[in-house]
Amino acid sequence: MAESSEPPQQEVSSSLKSDRVSGLVLLVLAGWIVWLNSEFPLGTLADPGPGYVPLLLALGLGVIGLLVAFFGGDSEPLRAIRWTEARRAVVILIACAVLTFALERIGYRLSVFAFLVFFLGVVERKKPVPMLLVSAGFSIVSFHVVAVMLGVPLPRGPWGF
Repeated sequence: MAESSEPPQQEVSSSLKSDRVSGLVLLVLAGWIVWLNSEFPLGTLADPGPGYVPLLLALGLGVIGLLVAFFGGDSEPLRAIRWTEARRAVVILIACAVLTFALERIGYRLSVFAFLVFFLGVVERKKPVPMLLVSAGFSIVSFHVVAVMLGVPLPRGPWGF
């Protein structure tokens, strides 16, 4: 039997690459934000309305998503990715959902403090003293910057805190 002199053909993967899927997800997210933002007036360049900056940010996100989707392709196929951190990601998403519901009920500072204690203490397993200092410091300083210095109303909860 004579052997073939042709080199073996490489298998061409028809599955989606992870970076292309990521780019498309960013594009869809940007489109959703643009749609939600349509309720707010844009204003003008000289006098921007409340929908102006979110629209610009969503358009920027959409452009980045398109660039990633078109120029991506060097990553692994989506099927080949091992989701080793999936449980951790789900825990973080659930914690963010709880934070969302807690903000109005117990106020910004206590909600953010509790979230950071959980995140830094339970999820990240940081030492107790630095974790408590960072959690307390961030919740107090971020409230001061956003609510006091910038004048953005943040929920204070039933105790005024």
